[in-house]
Amino acid sequence: MIAAETVHETLTGNEKFSVANTGEISPDEPVMELSDFEDKMKSSWVYDELREVRNCHASFHMGFLPGLVYSGLATHIFKGKEPWTFRHTVLDSEMTKEASNYSPIDYPQPDGILTFDLLTNLQRSGVYHEDDQPAHLQIKPEFSHVPKGVSMQKYAGPEQRFCPAGVYEYVPSEEKDSDDGQKDLVINAQNCVHCKCCSIKMPQQYIQWTVPEGGGGPQYQVM
Repeated sequence: MIAAETVHETLTGNEKFSVANTGEISPDEPVMELSDFEDKMKSSWVYDELREVRNCHASFHMGFLPGLVYSGLATHIFKGKEPWTFRHTVLDSEMTKEASNYSPIDYPQPDGILTFDLLTNLQRSGVYHEDDQPAHLQIKPEFSHVPKGVSMQKYAGPEQRFCPAGVYEYVPSEEKDSDDGQKDLVINAQNCVHCKCCSIKMPQQYIQWTVPEGGGGPQYQVM
């Protein structure tokens, strides 16, 4: 909301530009910088809330229990007043390890009472995207080799495991000259609930996540 307000004020603040009068941006108009956005954010309640918990996520780099203890102290005692800020020194995508370092987990089947299958939960999110809009999830051209020869082969396809909406799935390749067992990645962008995990955690960050058309995405009715 702060970003939208800043954009509106910037575009309509100078009447010599047509956008202030007609609502249409002329290609002849200069690029405008939203220089007030940072100041507006820092003076808002959003900034205060985020600053209080700025160290919680990073504290788990010390381990689960130390992170849990620190997060409890930060949220209930320190309340963001600690004079230090933990810094991330490594990209999240670089923290994703190869499947050979782990043992497969045999998850129990959902019982339909306390636990439910993925598509049932997805339906409850009310997710919706216009059918004719461009997919907002795409493979970066320079990293097209990752889903073909890296993600499944070395990492056991983590994108199809952590995605809460079944956006990513590997299906048998239809290419005639493909090797036996070769699989292709299918992206069901219409299912996306906008968690952005895929653009952050995948090896080499090969997913290009862009903002979909306004109004698209999950429509949670009880939030």
